Amino acid sequence: MSQDYTLVIHGGAGEEMMLNTQVNEVIEFALQTALVLGSQVLQQGGSSLDAVQRSVEAMEDCFLFNAGKGSVFNKDGKNELEATIVDGSAGRSGSVACAKSVKNPIKAARCVMEKSSHALIVGDGVEEFLQGLEEKEKPVGPEYFYTDIRHRELTAKLSAGNTLKNNHPQTVGAVALDRWHRLAAASSTGGLVGKLKGRVGDTAVVGAGIYADDKLAVTCSGDGDAFLRHTVAQKIASLYHHKGYSLRQACREVMTENLKGFCAGIIAVDTKGDAIIETNAGHKSEFSHFMV
Repeated sequence: MSQDYTLVIHGGAGEEMMLNTQVNEVIEFALQTALVLGSQVLQQGGSSLDAVQRSVEAMEDCFLFNAGKGSVFNKDGKNELEATIVDGSAGRSGSVACAKSVKNPIKAARCVMEKSSHALIVGDGVEEFLQGLEEKEKPVGPEYFYTDIRHRELTAKLSAGNTLKNNHPQTVGAVALDRWHRLAAASSTGGLVGKLKGRVGDTAVVGAGIYADDKLAVTCSGDGDAFLRHTVAQKIASLYHHKGYSLRQACREVMTENLKGFCAGIIAVDTKGDAIIETNAGHKSEFSHFMV
């Protein structure tokens, strides 16, 4: 590795994505933009925490990803967003879930980490907490999150029931190692299309879809309920720390043993600078990794 820092990002693991070339090119451009913005932070001597937040914010601002502006609708036709950011070197994290009027949930998650005594805030409590801060961000209305493609997905899901696959990208995420060997992870998502009101996925739960400590950082995407039930990110860390597995071996072991039959993708980085991507997603252009 020629650089003394590493950034890995992904735009979500989806099933059987059938996108035309033009849309795929736009998605690739959006991913590259998110990569550049995050890598600039690292190039300028910034922290891994700032880098992962910047990359995820960029993906939240793009309607093509299932996070922030591009979030899917729940069964009631509403948007409920979640995000987590983890400072591995400091052993701290912040999460939000079921947020309804937050433009950038990853920014809100960092506020929870740095400006509250809690690790997770849910529902109306997210907006109330943010409005109580000195530096307030203006809430956005439901029209901000509305896109025709997401509305069509909801209509199709409600018509087909559980037989319709989740053919849209899931959680977006980033992991980074900065030049001071500090690790961080960030993830954001709109969840599952047609989900029940109040459903919380793995993205908001440290140890399920995201994890970071002073040795490795992990983010996941795919079937969030499977990641929750199998505490996937924590299992990877446990194999790495206690069983002597390499980062790649740990990711592959969990993918094989716990995620067979589920749409899944994992990105990870450790203090050695090793960067890993493992995915069984049918369409891989969105679940891409970029190292700088």
